[in-house]
Amino acid sequence: MLLQNTTVVNHSSTIITKYTEYTCMKESKIHYQTKEDAELWVLLIKGDKLALEIMYRRYFPHLLNYGHTISTNEELIKDCIQDLFVNVFNNSKFRPIDHVKSYLYTALRNNLVYKMSSMKETYQLENAEFEIPLTDDELEGLFAHDDTYLERSKLLKEAYRKLSANQRHAVYLYYIKELTWEEVAEILGITVHSSMNLIGRAIVKLRRLFENK
Repeated sequence: MLLQNTTVVNHSSTIITKYTEYTCMKESKIHYQTKEDAELWVLLIKGDKLALEIMYRRYFPHLLNYGHTISTNEELIKDCIQDLFVNVFNNSKFRPIDHVKSYLYTALRNNLVYKMSSMKETYQLENAEFEIPLTDDELEGLFAHDDTYLERSKLLKEAYRKLSANQRHAVYLYYIKELTWEEVAEILGITVHSSMNLIGRAIVKLRRLFENK
């Protein structure tokens, strides 16, 4: 009887321990999810697996979408995203950074370009910057303050396609992906002032082209 009671107590203790561990893990995960990118990055480069999971889940869909502007090979894009996070997690040489989002976008683009070059996907590589897809809703968002534009999204898309490759890329990153001036500049390899001018000229040209239709 004593042995049976001891077994029951031990079993109950195991259940309580597992429940406590699960609860603590869940609370910890919720806490991590509220952290800013820069905070998560610091934990990530220190080898924190939970930070890796949260950061990966936070950015995977955005990076996948961005990757499709460079290559149509989805498996290649997914591999590059995974390699990117694994490299950061396993490399002790990384340092804290402020603009995590722009780093991830830039790193993914560089990884894709490198692998596409090695795979001799030259056509895609040469034309990648021309293939940034935008939906009608996304483009209409640039002029959401004026209802008349909402009825003419096709004309707006035509005007968008007449922008230079760099202008389209900058507009996509700033307005659609909602990156900052600094992040856009970092990805495009230009100064912040140049990124502001580039986007400003693009919007002026968009309005002019659209209004002349």
